[in-house]
Amino acid sequence: MIALYQGRSWISRIIRWRTWSPYSHAAWLCRDGTVIEAWPGGVQWVSGLLTQHKEQTAVEVYEIAGLTEEQRTRIEMFLVDQIGKPYDYLAILGFMLRKPMQQPTRWFCSELVFSACQSAGVNLLARIPPWKVSPDLLALSPLLLKQ
Repeated sequence: MIALYQGRSWISRIIRWRTWSPYSHAAWLCRDGTVIEAWPGGVQWVSGLLTQHKEQTAVEVYEIAGLTEEQRTRIEMFLVDQIGKPYDYLAILGFMLRKPMQQPTRWFCSELVFSACQSAGVNLLARIPPWKVSPDLLALSPLLLKQ
C-alpha cells in the first residue's frame, strides 16, 4: 500500500507549497506494517508509518485497485533491492526548479514508490516519468483507493 504523508517540517512545508498539495512524502507500507521509504539518509526499511516522522504527522494509506499478490511481491522485492541506496538531493533540487536532474542510482520518495509499482507492471499514471512524480501526483492516480 502507498502511504502519503502531510509533513510539518519546514522542508515538508516547502514541498507542499511547491506542489500545491497536502502531501509532502510518499512511502510503501508492507504487509507486515513495516515501511520502505527514501529518506535523507537513503532508502530505509523502518518499523512503522511514523518511525522517522513527527508524531503529529498525518498519514493517509491507499490500496492499489486490482493489485495482485504477485505484483505486491514484485513491488516489495524491488524496494528491498533499493535499501541502502542514497537519497537523490539533486533530483529534489531539479524537481523544485522543474529541470530533470535525477541520478539513476539515487531515489527520492515518490519516485521510488512510482518506480517500484512500474517494476511490477502497475502503471499508476500514464506518460509520466518517475522523476516527475510528486507525492501529490501519486494521490491523483485513478488506481488508488483510500483506506
